[in-house]
Amino acid sequence: MKNLDELAKRCEKENIQYAYGVFQKPVSPPHLIALETDTDNFMADNQVFNRKGTIQLDLTMNYIDFDLINKVENKILYDVCWNKTDTTYLSDEKIWQVSYFFEI
Repeated sequence: MKNLDELAKRCEKENIQYAYGVFQKPVSPPHLIALETDTDNFMADNQVFNRKGTIQLDLTMNYIDFDLINKVENKILYDVCWNKTDTTYLSDEKIWQVSYFFEI
């Protein structure tokens, strides 16, 4: 995956709601939200030559959906090296969440 635009296209192709940062209108799970949490750019002479960002991609679900988790891992993130957190239940929101971390 080269950039966040490609991530958005992959989510659209797989019919998964996606937003960068926040949805403009309320949406019900399941959905994906991405945020760039850090950068590790190669710079010289006050110019960025190679941009690299760390992305956190949160999958939010009403219930644990292994088919959806597999779809995210095998069809959306298939060509990036990712790490993920344990599946977490957010009791105040009554949802499940899995976070993926990768660089693009």
